Amino acid sequence: MKKCDYCGKELDSYHLMYCKDSDCEERAMRFYGRRTATENVFGIINIACVVLIMVGLIVAVFSPVVGNIMVAVTLVVLAITILIMPYAPESFYKKWRIKKTSRVVRIVGVILIAAAFAFAGAAIYYSTR
Repeated sequence: MKKCDYCGKELDSYHLMYCKDSDCEERAMRFYGRRTATENVFGIINIACVVLIMVGLIVAVFSPVVGNIMVAVTLVVLAITILIMPYAPESFYKKWRIKKTSRVVRIVGVILIAAAFAFAGAAIYYSTR
């Protein structure tokens, strides 16, 4: 059977894209509109954060405190961006639909926050040594 493009529930007809008596279509249209409007900003923030994380890791070789703080702050910025704008590659939406993909991406954002705490802890450790 065909599944709803938003929630992934099975549909009654192959002609439908969303559940009949729910707000799946409205939520999907809001998601696509928001994604279209903000995907360029999201991409720029992602690229900047990845570059800054790499720079922070290189700086951590020479100054562990500064490098770890830099990585921690960048991870927090990236995590907040992902939590606000949970966008993934299109293949994820085809496999898991919008609702589950957004949930999985937000879980990754929470994991990034945990990683930021680990880097902040490393900075504290190196500052007390």
